[in-house]
Parts: sequence; C-alpha cells; structure tokens
Amino acid sequence: MKHKSYNKYAIILGLFPILIFGSCKREVSEELAPENYLLIVNTLSETISIYDLEHDTLKEDVLETGKTPNDLLILGDLGLLVNSGFQGIAALDVIDLKEMKLIKRVPLPLGSNPYSITASENKFYVTLAAKDQVLVLDKNFIQQDSFTVGRWPEGIDYYDGTIYVACSGFNTQDFSYRDGYLYIIDTRSQPYKIDSVKVGKNPQMVKIYSGKVYVMCTGDYTSENGSFYVYDPVQKLLVDSVRINFNPQDFVYYQGKYFFTDFLRGIFATSDGNRTDTVTVISGAHRIIMDNGSLWVSIFSRNDQNYVIQILPESGEILWIEAGQAKGVGPIGIYRKLN
Repeated sequence: MKHKSYNKYAIILGLFPILIFGSCKREVSEELAPENYLLIVNTLSETISIYDLEHDTLKEDVLETGKTPNDLLILGDLGLLVNSGFQGIAALDVIDLKEMKLIKRVPLPLGSNPYSITASENKFYVTLAAKDQVLVLDKNFIQQDSFTVGRWPEGIDYYDGTIYVACSGFNTQDFSYRDGYLYIIDTRSQPYKIDSVKVGKNPQMVKIYSGKVYVMCTGDYTSENGSFYVYDPVQKLLVDSVRINFNPQDFVYYQGKYFFTDFLRGIFATSDGNRTDTVTVISGAHRIIMDNGSLWVSIFSRNDQNYVIQILPESGEILWIEAGQAKGVGPIGIYRKLN
C-alpha cells in the first residue's frame, strides 16, 4: 500500500509519474480513531483525515475544521487547531483525539489572522498576525490577555518560562518584508518582560531543540533567500546562523542537520549551508515533523493527488502514503494513545 524508494536523499524524476499513477486504492479503516494514527489537516477542503499507522488504512474527512486551518498542536489526547478564518470566522478547534470529536470551537478576535499556537503549563498563546499581538488563553481556553510584539508575528514556541515569537515584518500595504525579529517574552515577570533580536528576512517558524531556539527565515522570495538562526537563552544572544539558497517553508533540526521543505522545489537537508543534500524533488512540500526517528512531510495539492511522505533519515528510504482526495494537505501530527 505504500510506495517506496531507496535512493539516499534523491529520487529520479522519471520515476515520479509511476509513483502517482501506480497507486492502489486505499481501504478505509472501520475504526474511527485507531490506537496510533497520522492526523492530516486538509486546508482547502477544511477537513481532517486520519491514517492508521498499524493497519495501513485511511479514513477520509472524519471531521470538519473551521475556516482556513493553519496550525496544529497535539498535547496528549488533545488536538488544538488554529483556523485563520479567511472569508469566515477565526477560531481555535479543541479536538478529542481519542474519539476524534470536536470538543469546542473557540472564537478568536475578528480580522486578527491567527497563525500559530503554543502552550505553557497552564496557558495557551496564539499569534495574531494581523494585529501584531499574541493572545493569551487560560487552561479553559478563555481569553485572558494579549500583548504586542513585532510586525506580523507567525511562528511561536514556549520553553522554560519564556515565549519565542518569529515576527516576519510583512507589510500588507505593498506585500514587502521589513526587518525580521525574534521576540523573547519572559512570562515569569509581571508585567511580561519583552525583548527582541534581529534575525534574517521573513522569519516564519521558531522551534526549541535541546534548550536552544531555532528560527527559520524564508526570505522574500525574490532578492533574498532563506536562513536559519540559533539563539541561546542562557547567553541571551544569537550563537549561529546558516544561509541557504532556498526559501524554506518548514523545518526540523535532527542530529546536527536542518531538514526543511521548499514549497516549489522539494525537501532538503543541510548542516552548515555550504552543502545541501536533496531528499526529494517535488512541488508542494509543505509541513514537516519528526516522530520516532522518522520525518513526515505533507505534500500540498489542489487536485486529488495528495500525499504525506515518511522519510527514514538514517537510510534515506522514502515511503509515499496516500492522503486521499481531500485537497490541500497542510498541518500534520502523530497521535499515539497514552492508555
């Protein structure tokens, strides 16, 4: 049921049509929420599909999302889905992943274009891109507060009492990008202490690995390419930067390498920017996550040929998993039942 290629960090382009048209029809799982599954958010169809990891089966469109689902956070048996609300109402979907049921849909501020979410021990933080703010929700998802950060905040993460926000500098007047910043918010002080450090052009993602903060800058898609920056919270300064000749869409950092997607070109890996390995060349490479030593990448498409790729970075083996006929595969996550 899965399509395989064993080339180390490369796929021969001539084989790609075989992978697409030689696909078999997938059986549908009888069980709505299996023990371990890949959660697939279809951004254009505005639905969720689930792929049973143990039985190699797909259940399509098991749940409708809000308008324009954009970011997914899995916390135990809870799934939090940020809906940006294009041509509709912005909202946060709170999902019971055991039963794959919507618990509640929490409205978010009108016209705010919510982008991403992170969590502390007892609060949730959502970036409101169009308002240059971060919204604070309590443990019951009640709006508690908000605070201002840099222009057009997107990616957000939390670590050890501090919130980190990638502010892209996007200018809605002329669709250009001003200077990009990493905002650093210390939640242990009252009021919050807010600092910032300048990074590359158009920072969109921020993730924490081994106590350090990794920032992905996409570039402006024309004159400036992408880059990665590393911020050390102990030293309180940038300790590394890597420039690449790509426009990364998403990334993970694993065993000293940046694995990243470029939406138009494919999936790549680099350690220092001097050499970049091609994992696979494909259009629509979108979100990327790491789980149990495997990379998982969603392949965004407007037609009915949607895929998620599982990559084994040690061997370079690539498994193609059909994501069904729903359109626009975006955020993905792995759910494993705790008990």
